[in-house]
Amino acid sequence: MDGKGKAGLPSFGARQSTVFGLCFLVTLLAYVDRVGFSVAFTKLSAAAGQDQTVKGAILSSFYYGYATSQIPCAWFASKFGGVRMLAASMTLSTLAALSTPSDATQFVRLCCCRAAVGVAQGAVFPSIHTELGKWKEAIGPQWFSTVVSLITSGMYLGSAVAMLVLPSVAAAAPGNVFSLQAMLGVAWLAGWVGLNSAVFWGSGKGKQAGGGDDSAIDKAEKAANPVMDAAAAAAAAPAIPWARLLTTPAIWALIINNFAFHYVVYVLMAWLPTYYEKGLKMDMADHTVLNFLPFLVMFIFSNLSGVAADRLIGKQGVPVGRARKLLNTAGFVLSAVVLIVLPTLTSAVLGTLAISVVLGGCATARGGFALNHLDVAPSFAGSVMSLANTAGTLAGIVGVHLTGVLLDVSGGESWNAVFAMLAGVCAVGATVFVLLGTGERLF
Repeated sequence: MDGKGKAGLPSFGARQSTVFGLCFLVTLLAYVDRVGFSVAFTKLSAAAGQDQTVKGAILSSFYYGYATSQIPCAWFASKFGGVRMLAASMTLSTLAALSTPSDATQFVRLCCCRAAVGVAQGAVFPSIHTELGKWKEAIGPQWFSTVVSLITSGMYLGSAVAMLVLPSVAAAAPGNVFSLQAMLGVAWLAGWVGLNSAVFWGSGKGKQAGGGDDSAIDKAEKAANPVMDAAAAAAAAPAIPWARLLTTPAIWALIINNFAFHYVVYVLMAWLPTYYEKGLKMDMADHTVLNFLPFLVMFIFSNLSGVAADRLIGKQGVPVGRARKLLNTAGFVLSAVVLIVLPTLTSAVLGTLAISVVLGGCATARGGFALNHLDVAPSFAGSVMSLANTAGTLAGIVGVHLTGVLLDVSGGESWNAVFAMLAGVCAVGATVFVLLGTGERLF
């Protein structure tokens, strides 16, 4: 059936579907960690009486590790496979969670632990995209955007779950958040290593990630990445054309849009607990539904944008580049307009709804730039993702720390400059992608 089941559905085998599910869960757990630390540290920092600049420095330390690990992790994923790198990522992240202190005054230790988590999570998306690039043709244009969006949308559902559950956990004892994160990491590792036992313990025999079924995706995976030991995998991997990647305008469109997207999302993710408590005067422990609504909206619209992209490209015949630009522009422009209005809103309900629209718009834009890596460079998607995510991580370093400075300058109460900055970043991202983006395969 040429890789398709009934009614045009891709023929995912049970094992391949489990791989997809665990990839979804690893992105979910990564963002449970990120949001969970912000929630817990907001309590710890308030108890210690820290100012916003010091708080911003600790929150942004994650992104130093994340920025420095993206490109090396993409190289390791291309050499040794995304399966091994995802396991290494979760192992380091779990150990760092266990080492995180519950004392906000331990500045150096907190920064080191968060930087270590950043290093660990730097492997997640390059590793996943390295594997997704092998499956693109087998999944087909009618479903590929949907599958990729679903896997990567775990980060938004993870953020929503964290905002729903963890404020209550942190209210009782902030340190319990770190212990819970470590327990979840161990559980994921057990499932991942068990599913891919041949990759970790075998030497070319047995099943690997996604293997064992007769689906077209499984066959594509086996052809592109046969089970082999680490030395053989390293020798067989193609060289990554870094110079060509860095001199291609369409790649820079992805890099700049990743910066724009992550500037907005990382600032809101890190500072949303503070905005709720200082800007909207709401106690997070008393507003569980409002806490998780913005990221739930983001999860929903991230998946809808993938479905919309597949419908435009696969069913209506819209050129790939035009469809990507349409979704990218609509999402970022909507976010920019609402951000301009946001400082005038003072009620918890209206403020939360506005934040939800902003993040929903950003999620819609992901149907544009975030899937474009796999359009222009499917053979090197993990490497392109590492470049783009490095830029996105720099946005976290700059944006999260700068937000703390801007708040201190304004006396800790005014969010006008913060939201104006976010609106401008959205506008720049939309403009650059229209001018430089493409849907053609370049690599």
